[in-house]
Amino acid sequence: MSTGKPDQIARAREAWGEGIPGEVLALAQACKAQTSRAVARRLGYSDAVISHVLAKKYPGDVAKVFATIRGSLMGETVDCPELGELRRDQCLRNQTKPFSSNNSASARLFHACRVCPHRQQKDVA
Repeated sequence: MSTGKPDQIARAREAWGEGIPGEVLALAQACKAQTSRAVARRLGYSDAVISHVLAKKYPGDVAKVFATIRGSLMGETVDCPELGELRRDQCLRNQTKPFSSNNSASARLFHACRVCPHRQQKDVA
């Protein structure tokens, strides 16, 4: 009996083939268990980005999407020099926060992220 819901795992396997990355498989499994919109919201991406990654057609920074998937869906952690152990997706989110002088912890985190070995995005001059 079909529920009418597309099998995200089968679609991803068809697009990526035998060498399907673990991140794509985890993403497809999460989308099958929930909705792609709910997974997109959890990851901080649009539903379109999720669809394009599953279809192997995403033109953006796939490595960053994969790192977010590893943190949020696969439990990957990093050792933050300022906060200690935290999920990879949280690390990526912290890297994008603007400077804030509201408290010293935010300012220290901002500066630590700029030189951290876990930094995904390099600053553009």
